[in-house]
Amino acid sequence: MTSLSGAEYQLLRIFLSHPNHVLTRDQLMVLSKGRESVPFDRTIDLQVSRLRHRLGDDSSDPQIIKTVRGEGYVFAVPVKVER
Repeated sequence: MTSLSGAEYQLLRIFLSHPNHVLTRDQLMVLSKGRESVPFDRTIDLQVSRLRHRLGDDSSDPQIIKTVRGEGYVFAVPVKVER
């Protein structure tokens, strides 16, 4: 079992709610913090990096959370919701 910080948990929930959809840094900031990012704010990048590490996703060749250059990030694994 891996422990997540509150910010990492919130980010993971956002990704799980939007699987296979590219989310921009601004979208991730609004969804996680309720505010837009300011220019050069790297908060989301740092949180994604930490979340990748916690999930065991290789940062040099990520398979779970992929970077879409110039656009944002995508949670690239299938998500199945059971109720």
